[in-house]
Amino acid sequence: MPSENLYELTSLAILEGRDSLPEQQLTGETSPLAGLINQLLRENQTLRHDHQRAVEYIRAKINQLLMVIGTVPLRAEELTEEHLIDLDPLGIVAQSFARILEHSRETNRKLALARDEIQAIFQSVGGSLLVLNEKQRIISYNENFRASFCPDQEEIIGKGCHEIICKRDSPPADFCILQKLQATGRGCTMSPWPFADRYLRVVATPIKDNAGAIIQTVLLYVDITELIETRSALSAEKERLATTLESIAEGVIATDTEGRVTMLNRVAEKLTGWEARQAIGKSICEVLQIENQEPLGSCGDFFQDLLQSQIPVERVENTNLTALDGSALSIYLSAAPIRQPDQSVTGAIIVFRDISGEQRIKEELAKAAKLESIGLFAGGIAHDFNNLLTAILGNVSLARAQLSPDHAVFQLLNETEKSSNRAKGLTQQLLTFARGGAPITSLTSSRTLIIDSARFPLSGTNVRLDFAVPDELWPFEVDEGQISQVLQNLVLNASQAMPEGGLLRVAAANLQLDADPGLPLPFGRYLKISVVDQGPGIPAENLDRIFEPFYTTKSTGQGLGLAICYSIIKKHRGLLTVESSPPDGTAFHIYLPASEQQLEVAEITETVEVKSGRILVMDDDEMILSVVRAMLEFSGYEVVEVEDGETAIAVYKKALESGGRFDAVLIDLTIRGGLGGKEAIARLRSLDPGIRAIVSSGYASDPIMSDYRSYGFCGVIPKPYRAQELTATISAAIRGGRETA
Repeated sequence: MPSENLYELTSLAILEGRDSLPEQQLTGETSPLAGLINQLLRENQTLRHDHQRAVEYIRAKINQLLMVIGTVPLRAEELTEEHLIDLDPLGIVAQSFARILEHSRETNRKLALARDEIQAIFQSVGGSLLVLNEKQRIISYNENFRASFCPDQEEIIGKGCHEIICKRDSPPADFCILQKLQATGRGCTMSPWPFADRYLRVVATPIKDNAGAIIQTVLLYVDITELIETRSALSAEKERLATTLESIAEGVIATDTEGRVTMLNRVAEKLTGWEARQAIGKSICEVLQIENQEPLGSCGDFFQDLLQSQIPVERVENTNLTALDGSALSIYLSAAPIRQPDQSVTGAIIVFRDISGEQRIKEELAKAAKLESIGLFAGGIAHDFNNLLTAILGNVSLARAQLSPDHAVFQLLNETEKSSNRAKGLTQQLLTFARGGAPITSLTSSRTLIIDSARFPLSGTNVRLDFAVPDELWPFEVDEGQISQVLQNLVLNASQAMPEGGLLRVAAANLQLDADPGLPLPFGRYLKISVVDQGPGIPAENLDRIFEPFYTTKSTGQGLGLAICYSIIKKHRGLLTVESSPPDGTAFHIYLPASEQQLEVAEITETVEVKSGRILVMDDDEMILSVVRAMLEFSGYEVVEVEDGETAIAVYKKALESGGRFDAVLIDLTIRGGLGGKEAIARLRSLDPGIRAIVSSGYASDPIMSDYRSYGFCGVIPKPYRAQELTATISAAIRGGRETA
């Protein structure tokens, strides 16, 4: 029954003087309250006959009502007895209770709504929820909890969480969040908490009463396995990235959108001179001080354009980097913006590497290319020139041998021979440039050759020579004449740079190249020879050109000296470098491969020169044939001349068949339009494996001249040559053949 109807029945009962409500009009909903009202009606009937008692009763009930509705009790002076009698206390009670009931219903409705909302949140929260009472027994849970920890529909309410989650009869002695909660009295978290094959974050929140005692505990379990695995993968990826950045040979710098450095690797620290702790937060243009040049432009413009550009990578092939200490180096630089999936730019990555060594190698290759082009030209000229000089020197030496030293012509022939020898030296310089030529090498004492070569050009000068050449220097396999020429040239240049005298230091050392020293040389054993003067030095603008052919700063120079030195060392598979810091002198450094062989001192024995025998001479130059015949016949040899390889083979074969075997054969390598020396010796050896053949040529470009034994020759004589050199070579070949036989 609604409270308004109950109020009407009560009012009617009072008016009619009844002491109870009609029972037929009461329902089960209002029955409990009706009993209270009937009691009040009976008391009211009694009080009608006792005025004082009624007043006290009414005041007490009003005060009781006021206390219920939260108001202070009445004071005696507030209401007179007459006023109290005239009041309708039951009406006040009924109306007040009606309002209280209405307020109660509204409160209950809100509480029910709040409860439903809490339950919805409880069920929909992204984790497993558990509520424990003060005895740590489960009083509530959500469906996520059952699905995660108790899918078998086992009863959960009233049990401890250790029974459901830990599957044990008592809580664990350690690693229990409830113990942590009880110890601190505050909310706490355990993360990550390993559970089976997963990782969880456990959050415990206490609910306390007014006294601060924990009466309930809410536990939240969130599965963070994927997060942990992602973090682990991310950490591993960061570690791989960090290892990669530290292991690569390039410098790497990262910036934000404002161009401030956020990261740089160890190579970048080394190249820029900035430590990471100093550089982070600074402008990229302050740390990476690159030269403002086209196409780079200014540093600020370059990186601003990079961050705004749609081009994925910007590259600068060659620019200069100035390090923190002021040193400069050439670098190759590439840069790219860092883009998010939405294409927004969050910074930039700059990768750069030192190409100074590459630049040096390119310069060396450029020098070699220049020498190569000159070699093509010089080789052909030198060959023909050597043929002419062979005829001149041969005839001069032959004519002089037939005159007494006091003859008037003898001195003229001496001067002619000197001039011819100077021409021969010039030809040898030109031949140094010939393409593909190799030095005629032998195992040599490096220390002896260095000291002897350095002393010779300083005779009669005011330059003091200081040696730092240890006894334990490794030997090397070199062309002694060529290496001596290089050392003499460098020492002579150094002495000319000190016209007032000074100290010239020649040093040598064993050098094992096991790691990249910035030199364009393969790893291995080397000898390093240094020639250091105290002259004025070489200006920087001239330093890069001093090895160029025909480049000279001397009014009387030809510009071939250093170019020849460079070419000789290159053909010995070595390197010639220079460094100079005016006015503090100049240092030339020679790097030559050292030999693995041990040098043995051979005994010098006197031998008797053989001056008889039958010689076959093959050359396509009639002038050479004529002078060689004259020189050999003058020495007592019998000579047969042929102009090509086919004729030589036929003549040699016929001689073998007739029993008139040749004692030696002199073969020219290059025959115009005919079979040359290389092909001829192969066929001659097939006829006679014991043939004693000597190779001769005006070309230094043919490798046979430096490795003649591998091709079947037993001797070599380069053009031009004198009569004494020719007969000595022929005699040695014949003598060697007889000793072998």
